[in-house]
Amino acid sequence: MRLSPVIAAAALAALAAAFAAAAATAGGPTPGVLSGWDGVRAPGGAVRYVTLPGGADSTVVAAVRVRDGRIMRSAALPGVLGVPQVAFDGTTEGLSADGRLLVLASPATQLGPGVTTTFAILRTRTLKLARTVTLAGMWAFDALSPDGGTVYAIEYQSAVDPVRYEVRAIDVATGRARPGAIVDKRAPDEQMAGLPIARAKGSPGMALTLYGKADGTAFVHALDTQHGTASCIDLPWRRVGDALWKVRLSVGAGMLHLRQPGLGRLALIDLSTLRVHAFRPPA
Repeated sequence: MRLSPVIAAAALAALAAAFAAAAATAGGPTPGVLSGWDGVRAPGGAVRYVTLPGGADSTVVAAVRVRDGRIMRSAALPGVLGVPQVAFDGTTEGLSADGRLLVLASPATQLGPGVTTTFAILRTRTLKLARTVTLAGMWAFDALSPDGGTVYAIEYQSAVDPVRYEVRAIDVATGRARPGAIVDKRAPDEQMAGLPIARAKGSPGMALTLYGKADGTAFVHALDTQHGTASCIDLPWRRVGDALWKVRLSVGAGMLHLRQPGLGRLALIDLSTLRVHAFRPPA
C-alpha cells in the first residue's frame, strides 16, 4: 500500500500538529510522542517505524523502507500510541540496539486521578505485541536498555510542578517499575529538573541528554541503560536563555561534542572522566 504524496503530507501535518498540541498541554517537560513523519529509524537506517491513527482508539504501526517509501509490513494495535520523542530537538527513540524490539507510548496527559500511561513493546519482525505495560500516573519514555529488557522512563510527581520528576526503570518481563529512582550517586539528594533540549547516543547503552533549567543554567544527563546508573554533568553556562535551544550534541573519540550551528564548538565532555572542557557559551 502506498499513499499519494499530497494526501500523505497533509495527513501527517495534521497529525503532527495534534500531537504537538497534546505535548504542549501535557503538564510536564516532555516532547510527547510522534505520529507520522519520520518515526524512528532502525539500526543501519534502512527501515523506519511510524504510527498513524487507525480509527477510534486504535493505532496502525508500519515498517517503511526508507529508500523508496514502500510499506513492508503493518499492524493494528489497540489504544492511541506514538513513537517516543526524547528531546525537543526532535530525537526519537524506542528501538533496542539489535532492532528487534520497538517501544511505543501513549500521549502524555495532565497528571490527575485515574491517569495511566501505556508502553507497548512490539517485535519488529512481526509488529506483534510482546508486552503491554500500563502504569498509574504520567510517565514519559526516556530510553531502552541494549537488550530490550528495561525501559527507562520519567515519572512525573506533581500536577502543579512540571519539573518535579524521577527517572525510573521498568522491567519489561514483569511490566513493573523497579523500586527507587535512578540518581547520580555523587549527589543523591539533588533534584533533577529541566527541559530535555537535545539527545545523543554514546557507547552502547549510553543516553546523553542536554537539559536546560529555568534559571538559565544547563547540565547533561548521562544515563547508562546497560547498568542502570546515571550522572548529572553541570555546564559552566549562566543565563544562556533561548540560545540553549540552538545547541546540538554528537559523540566522537570518547567525547560528547556540544556545538551551535554557525558558532562552532561550545564544549567537550570526556565521557570516561565526565570532565567538561568549555570554550564559549551558546549565543
